[in-house]
Amino acid sequence: MPPRRSIRLSPRRLRLLAALAAWCGVVATAEETFDAAGLVPAAFGIWTDRAGSSWSVEAAGNIGRIGSTMVNSGLALLVDEERFASYRPMMTADGKELVLQGLPLDPLPGLQVQRRVRLLDEPGGLRYAELFHNGSADPMTLSVGLATNFSGNFKTFLSDRGRSEPLLLGPSESGVVVLPGASQSSRAFLFTLAGTAGGERPTVSSQNRYGLTFRYRLDLAPGETGVIVHHVAQVAIPQTFDRGTLQRLGAPYALDRLSGALDPDWRPFVANASESVDLSPQAALESIGLASLGIVPGTADTLAIGEGTRLVGRAEGESFTLTSSLGEMNIPLDQLAAVSGGKHRGDGRVRLYLRDGQILSGKVAVEGFGFVPANGSRIALDPATLDRLVFAATPGAKVWPAGADALVETHEGDLVRAEAATAPLLNLATPWGVLPVSLKDLVWLHPLPGDAPGYRVELKDGTRCEGHPDAETVPFVAAGFGEKALPVPHLKRVFTQAAWSRREEGGAPVVGASIRLAGDQILQGRVGDATLSLLSEGTLLETPMVEIRRIERLAETASPARFRVERWDGGTLVGSLSRDFLSVQVADQAWRILPRDIAGIEFAPPELTAETIARIDSLVANLASPDWTTREKATRELGAFGYLARPVLRRELAGATDPEVERRLERILSIPQ
Repeated sequence: MPPRRSIRLSPRRLRLLAALAAWCGVVATAEETFDAAGLVPAAFGIWTDRAGSSWSVEAAGNIGRIGSTMVNSGLALLVDEERFASYRPMMTADGKELVLQGLPLDPLPGLQVQRRVRLLDEPGGLRYAELFHNGSADPMTLSVGLATNFSGNFKTFLSDRGRSEPLLLGPSESGVVVLPGASQSSRAFLFTLAGTAGGERPTVSSQNRYGLTFRYRLDLAPGETGVIVHHVAQVAIPQTFDRGTLQRLGAPYALDRLSGALDPDWRPFVANASESVDLSPQAALESIGLASLGIVPGTADTLAIGEGTRLVGRAEGESFTLTSSLGEMNIPLDQLAAVSGGKHRGDGRVRLYLRDGQILSGKVAVEGFGFVPANGSRIALDPATLDRLVFAATPGAKVWPAGADALVETHEGDLVRAEAATAPLLNLATPWGVLPVSLKDLVWLHPLPGDAPGYRVELKDGTRCEGHPDAETVPFVAAGFGEKALPVPHLKRVFTQAAWSRREEGGAPVVGASIRLAGDQILQGRVGDATLSLLSEGTLLETPMVEIRRIERLAETASPARFRVERWDGGTLVGSLSRDFLSVQVADQAWRILPRDIAGIEFAPPELTAETIARIDSLVANLASPDWTTREKATRELGAFGYLARPVLRRELAGATDPEVERRLERILSIPQ
């Protein structure tokens, strides 16, 4: 695990420590904690989310059994195998989040533990946050366990990448779906355990079919805080268990999509997810928009002066003339959502927040600018010395700005509407090739975490890739300013409507091949090689690419890298690639990818030949044979077809009228692939 950042010298982190100490009762009395945190004594009962799933959360944060649900006792917290026990359980005033302070653990003096369990209406389920603070003078290495017992044998569990019963979640895996046994609930349980873009991954223990335990390693320096965030949901059992279906099943519950349910004070300390947890497109836009001014728009205009003065009334003035690095623009007063004056940020720049989502900064000239409070007096305003002025909210839900193909954010804090051009926005140079990025294909672009140079782009086809622009400027058409060339050092992020509205979207379907690379990068393209050469135990095996369903790198440190190759007919091969590189067509360009960079490849299903379809149809017909031996033989042979037969079998199942045929088709389709 990478070293955790210390909180001892950062004022913001000291505030977090103070808040955690208050929650723990270390600094405040019980009454002060009650008042300061806005909490009330916990009332335990049954929660029901909007998806219709019911939850019974007990005093220690464990999930109790309700009705026919397959979970008997879920997500019990273990710290170095010691069970968490709470005292003085509290909850938020809305009754949707439990705040459970832990009793001291004798083997770990100085460790403070708190569980926060929140019911999420959207997308449903329970979000857990396990907070740990090392108040001792010594470093700690903790084993954090989450133990779930089931009321009967579960059938199996799969990762969201389709891997069957993994012992350790891989870099690109974020959770598992647990399928019930025959006599249990008709719904599966989906556990989201890590972020999609990095962070600590848990091991998965299943000594028997009655329980699962997820365990994380957490390293805490003296005075340091760490957080484990996870989520559980009840979901309909999917009809198929391919990687694409499982990804789409888990997409609404991904940790980076639940950023709105995370407290901003402890987001930076989440150990099992990278910074993308609080850098989703929506969270990033909200962090630089009106919310950053600290004033919620009301029914009247609000003038803020310093931290304490707030005046409610009406702003007045002529149109604003803005002179910026992009040019000059005239902006009527009714098009403004807020004005952040030169005094607010200390850099002397006046920022205009437009109602169409833009943020423009520069020198501002305006005639008759003033503010009329409710008492009828008038205060003359100068944008250069103004603090903040937030205009009254407009009715209606917030939507993507009409006519905007993208919003381009600069490091200076501007957010500019951009219109699509025929030329690419930029060409991203990667270690394997150059990726042209156009606004029509883009979801969003953002800098790499920390101080790492370069950018990460996400495209509508599912591509996620990192690299550097191969030019010094980024050309785009700025609304109201015309064609502009933004210097690359000034570019921060680019948002599109696809990023704005992607909360409920699933993964993109595989077309050609989906190549997963190091660092959770994904390329959508086509493998140019006709065959795959695999060296298996000294034997060279050649397999046509059209017969391969999936390639997965094994979690080993062997050199050269070893891979597991799954065929569409159900066969498997294990070995190392005998070629120096794999040829891939990405965006009509030829790329060369080294085997050491490949985490896995998923191939789109091939077209079935007429002969294969006829053979499958014949075997399906034999499922209704009066001869038991014929029925059994047809069942085995249909199962041997592997994944290729599934679309046909699902179609036949939908129209089946014979109970025997229906039962056998369901049996074949229930086998995880």
